[in-house]
Amino acid sequence: MPPPARRVRACLVPAIAAAVLIAVPGPAALLAASPATASAATASAAGPDLARGSVYLVQPANLIDGHYAESFPGYADYGLTLDTAFALAATGDQDSTLEGIVTFLDHNGQDASGSTVSDWTGVGTKFASGGSIGKEALLAEIVGDNPRDFSGHDLIAALNASVCARPSAGSGARCAAPGSYAYASSVFDQALGIMAQLRAGQASQAVAPVAYLESLQNSDGAFPSLIPSSGDQDVDSTAMAAMALARVPGAAAAADVSSAVAWIAGRQEKAGGFPGVGGDSINSAGLAIQAMSLQAARYRAQIGAAETFLAGEQNADGGFNADAGGRPDSDIRATAQAVSGAVGISFAELHRNLSGTPPPAPHRTRPPHPDPKRSVNRRAPAPAAGTEPAAAAPSGPAPSDLAASGPAPSGPATTAPSHTPSAPPATSPSPGSSPSAPMHRAFADVSHDSSVAADLWRAVIVVAGVAAVVIALLLIRRRRLYPSSGGGR
Repeated sequence: MPPPARRVRACLVPAIAAAVLIAVPGPAALLAASPATASAATASAAGPDLARGSVYLVQPANLIDGHYAESFPGYADYGLTLDTAFALAATGDQDSTLEGIVTFLDHNGQDASGSTVSDWTGVGTKFASGGSIGKEALLAEIVGDNPRDFSGHDLIAALNASVCARPSAGSGARCAAPGSYAYASSVFDQALGIMAQLRAGQASQAVAPVAYLESLQNSDGAFPSLIPSSGDQDVDSTAMAAMALARVPGAAAAADVSSAVAWIAGRQEKAGGFPGVGGDSINSAGLAIQAMSLQAARYRAQIGAAETFLAGEQNADGGFNADAGGRPDSDIRATAQAVSGAVGISFAELHRNLSGTPPPAPHRTRPPHPDPKRSVNRRAPAPAAGTEPAAAAPSGPAPSDLAASGPAPSGPATTAPSHTPSAPPATSPSPGSSPSAPMHRAFADVSHDSSVAADLWRAVIVVAGVAAVVIALLLIRRRRLYPSSGGGR
């Protein structure tokens, strides 16, 4: 006789709960990508070892073919790839590998599924995502490339064209509000777009996006994670907003930055970390350091405590845990944001000169499919001070909910000052998927912008996987207990 159903449930429920608790701490457990790393933290109390962090990021298992990172096997996570590139640009100790990543993206190299960075951004299509375009353009600006001729597109013109004039109707709509970017779903998206526009000298085109970002700030200085505002308060998103607004001239923006940084500093835990969904988050600590470094003299003690916290979460392989207090399990995204954050330079000001840097020796399994019409000399100087390049008109009529590409209210143009970490080797942003985007983007870009979303994705994937296994086991057991017979029962 089979055991009563309630006895089966009594056995299965604890098993499911245990499986979820074991699997959630890190993506390596979810995807079985690699064995757990060693637990010893080798960084000094002064801060993490950023050179070893860079080495972890460029390991063949983490940077596929030396070109892109993955969150799901076989599919490039281009948001994470850009995070990795930002980290390498910050440390400056893997310039050859960084050049290889930039070349791969600029030539629209394909991942194992045939997808390119342009597929991810949707640039040139009606589903172009402003946040994604801004993030790609920002990398081009950081390394001195021309964002108006990158991956075969004028990314700045596309970014300008993605600014919304009015909200769109319906769920998953193109435009959340006037001044948001098309298909932007988070404060990360908004901040990345603003940084890219301002670094390209597009001050007037960024007026509406800046105003919308400022409208999202809570009275206590914090920003929410999602747009339209979800009403929450998020350290990561507040740090990104502060970095973007620090690039905006004027007393109002400066006051917004000060209140945002003060709120972040007030969220610091005794151990030096900052709260996330799964405990003190390494991603949040890295981004908080960048934000507090905007006013480093005021927050020097808090920055030092956060660096010490990060040092304690670095593993023997150079990578960082996703959250403090769990089992040691190096995470690519956490490592990228910890490394770039600990350098302490805002993404809006970061610069890495790659002129003359040779790419690494070829070891790819598929060619990057370069466009023969692409210019050999990709490097382009930043706009001269006091100038604002005209925005190229996008092809075809603009959707009615997007702002026209013509001049917006005038404003002072800005250029990006060049910053280089003081001592080598290094001691110094999601966009929403479009409705027609390939399904793999839902897996490949899990939380490009927030440790909160990453934890939620992990929990969803794990619970779904455990449920599938339990259902399969129940079906097998049922067949064994009640084998089919000719006469039936």
